[in-house]
Amino acid sequence: MIGKFITKENCERRFAIADIHGCLATFKNLINRIKLTNKDQLFLLGDYVNRGPDSKGVMNYIMRLQQIGLQIYPIRGNHEQILLDSRGTKIAEPYYSFLNSLPYYYETEDYFFVHASIDFDSPEPLQDTEAMLWKRYSKPNVEFLNGRKIVHGHTIHTIDQIKEAIEHNFPVIPLDNGCYKGLRKVLEDFGSLCALNLDTMELIIQKNIDEPRPKD
Repeated sequence: MIGKFITKENCERRFAIADIHGCLATFKNLINRIKLTNKDQLFLLGDYVNRGPDSKGVMNYIMRLQQIGLQIYPIRGNHEQILLDSRGTKIAEPYYSFLNSLPYYYETEDYFFVHASIDFDSPEPLQDTEAMLWKRYSKPNVEFLNGRKIVHGHTIHTIDQIKEAIEHNFPVIPLDNGCYKGLRKVLEDFGSLCALNLDTMELIIQKNIDEPRPKD
């Protein structure tokens, strides 16, 4: 499955979060802050693994949220693809099934959710999975979008850049603030995990609270 349409019917709130990168404690704290319920939808924009201290824990937590009936919609990022390509079926269950089932994008009445970008120079933009995983930027095709916005991760932006895209109603909204960069560091511009309320456009910012993996 490359992509899937998700209706917002019977949904009270919708959120998007990008690039968790193994930062489980930070992710959990952000979920607690937005008080996610089974009447909400949460779109996760890929890169759950690598760089942070607990990739397995992040995957377990996402699967657990789905199992208890929350509407969680994770997409595939380039780090998930790297893991699948490098280890294949050697990845233990249930992680292999989780990773292998991830679509490359979700579409709603008013948004496209993708990890990296949609290549509008491609003859079939919604078939170009390489761009969805890796491409840094593609000039948006307003006619194709037809009033919808693209929400993505992959390329790290400052909080001010993210806020500017939201406040000025840009057709493309980045959400990756480089959460993993905040491991035991105090960074002014980077190092937070961001949740965007897709209906009110409120940005909830959670500074990284994870501890890095101990060195051998």
